[in-house]
Amino acid sequence: MLDGYYDGTETTTQRQRRIALQAALEIAKSSVNAGNGISGARTEYDLQSVAKELEALTKAIQSILDIE
Repeated sequence: MLDGYYDGTETTTQRQRRIALQAALEIAKSSVNAGNGISGARTEYDLQSVAKELEALTKAIQSILDIE
């Protein structure tokens, strides 16, 4: 989804952040798609919740990836 975002100029740090963000977005997508049959307001709520937590989730994933 984000491949080519930096147009071939990404640093190692940017690459690691992009990979962590892609993982977080996949988790977010799965979370929103796993609805319980209630549409509309529930989807909006799910998207708002995901948006609030996306940065924290990305940082958590990146910190795990940084462990050697």
